[in-house]
Parts: sequence; structure tokens; C-alpha cells
Amino acid sequence: VAKLYNKPQTKERCDKLRAMAKLCNSDLLKIAAWPTATLSARNSGAVDGILMPRIKGCLEIHHLYSVAQRKKDFPEADWGFLLHTARNCAIAFEAVHQAGHVVGDVNQKNVMVSKKGIVVFVDCDSFQVAEGSRLYRCGVGVPEYTPPELHGKSFANVDRAANHDLFGLAVMIFHLLMMGRHPFSGVPLVNMDIPIEKAIQDGAYAYTRNLNLAKLKPPPHVPPIAMLSAPILDLFERAFGSARRPTATEWRTSLNGT
Repeated sequence: VAKLYNKPQTKERCDKLRAMAKLCNSDLLKIAAWPTATLSARNSGAVDGILMPRIKGCLEIHHLYSVAQRKKDFPEADWGFLLHTARNCAIAFEAVHQAGHVVGDVNQKNVMVSKKGIVVFVDCDSFQVAEGSRLYRCGVGVPEYTPPELHGKSFANVDRAANHDLFGLAVMIFHLLMMGRHPFSGVPLVNMDIPIEKAIQDGAYAYTRNLNLAKLKPPPHVPPIAMLSAPILDLFERAFGSARRPTATEWRTSLNGT
């Protein structure tokens, strides 16, 4: 399919899109609607659009992790399917990072899942892309998937690292395994509201096993966190309480054994 831009793209943006088309390979095409070529009108030299694979038979991942939407769109999905999808989510991030790129704008709308649990990225032209020594940044982000160290910063001025993505990956896996709940949404242990964005900035992981650091407790009517295996619990503690977050490979390996 072709994606055509309504407005002229900046030179930086055109350079980025050309670089993405040049960097396209079979590994990236397995997990992403990665640009395969650029389109220019009237031989203008500017990039007016891109060609990319059409993603068919997939829905945005929140259709799976939301309990109400799962009943409608994935009625046969069981616990094993959720684990399988979480593993495939880790594999998709792993492939992007191994190629030297960063998703950047991790969110529930640019991660798609098929009825077989295959995970693919869309809107890849927002990714942070590395071509040799040149870095093309990702200028956008969603607060609920943004790590604490990037809150309040201008994404247009930030060189992101895979470690930043790993916070968003952990949030997405938590959504899948914990009935769509956000790991930083809970009941305050103090007499004040703590919105998700502030909870992330404060490191207030609602399910932490370190009760001395707890600022939130899990909301009512959620599955007990103890139902998850010890290795998975350890990865969540690291993802939400440490600067050295579990890699996509670590998630894949642990989910393989669950």
C-alpha cells in the first residue's frame, strides 16, 4: 500500500524516509509495515509518500488485552494465547533493536496482533532510525508508555535508546497478562490522587514487592500478581524499578518457559 502525506515533508524527514527504505530487510518486514520505497510527485526530489506492506487480518493490540474487546474480537483467546502474544511482542521489539533502531512511540495503536498471535508494528515512519552515524529521531510519544526519565522532555531533542523502549514493552506485556490493567494505576496509600503519569515519574509501581517503596496498591477486582511466575515477577520489578530494564530477549526467554 501507499501512504501519502498531506503536507510537504521537511528535508530531515525526507532523508529519514529514504534511509528507512534503504535499510529495509526481510527481518524487519516480518514484524513491521516497514517502508520499502519512497514516492515523489512530478520528479520533485521531495518525498511525498512511502510504499509499505499491507497488514491484513490484524487488530490493534488493545482489542486483545481489553477484557470486553477480547470477548468480542478474540473469543477463543485463553491464557496460553496471551502468553504467546506477549512473547511475540518481545520478539518484534527484539528485531527492531537488533537492527539498531528504536520504536520510540510505543503505544497500543501501533502494535497489531493477528488471530494467531502474530505481532507487527505499523506507523513505522515515526521510529527512531540509525543509518551509519546519523540518527533520525522519533519526535512523539504516549505518556502511559514513556519511561520516567523522558517525562517532561521534548522528544524532538532526545536521542532514544532501546532501554527507553523496554519500559513501554513491559507495560504492554503487563496489559496482556493482567487483564488490561496499567502497572502504575492503583489505589493511593496516601490521601491524594496519583495519576498514571505522575505515578510513572515517581516510580510508584502498584504491584511492587518492596512494600517500603509502595505508594499505590493494586485496584480492586484485579488478578493476583502472584499468579505470575517468579521469573516474570522479577522482570516486572526490574522494568519498573530499575534503570537497567530487562531486554526484549530476556522477556522472550522467560515467556518461552512460562
